[in-house]
Amino acid sequence: MAHAISNPTIINLESRWEKMTSEEQEDIISQLAERQKGSWNELTLNEKRAAWYISYGSWGPRKPIHPEGEGKKIALGIAGIVTAAGIVFSTIRYFSEGLGITMNREWQEASDEILKENNANPFRGYSQVQSPPKAN
Repeated sequence: MAHAISNPTIINLESRWEKMTSEEQEDIISQLAERQKGSWNELTLNEKRAAWYISYGSWGPRKPIHPEGEGKKIALGIAGIVTAAGIVFSTIRYFSEGLGITMNREWQEASDEILKENNANPFRGYSQVQSPPKAN
């Protein structure tokens, strides 16, 4: 049976783990692995905490990319950019002249005639007119 790991070695491991050398980390990991081979009831509370942190804690590849509270700043930044893009789009649209040459009714009806002549898309239709059809 392996002996208990000294408390100064594993106490407050979360705050010291990233600063430890890889040899120290490997030593603690191997000591904990030996202790875990026996009954878990014999582990001290600090050993259980250290084992959990090493297995599931936020270090190495599981370390969060963004610090705590950074998500709100990111969300507000994205919302600001989308809002600014909407304002720029609305401003350009407001000051533009009309809908554009391809959006007027004559252009769309001419497109319909070309599609009718070429038998385009017979399964879904060929209407390019964006407004309701004229009553005949």
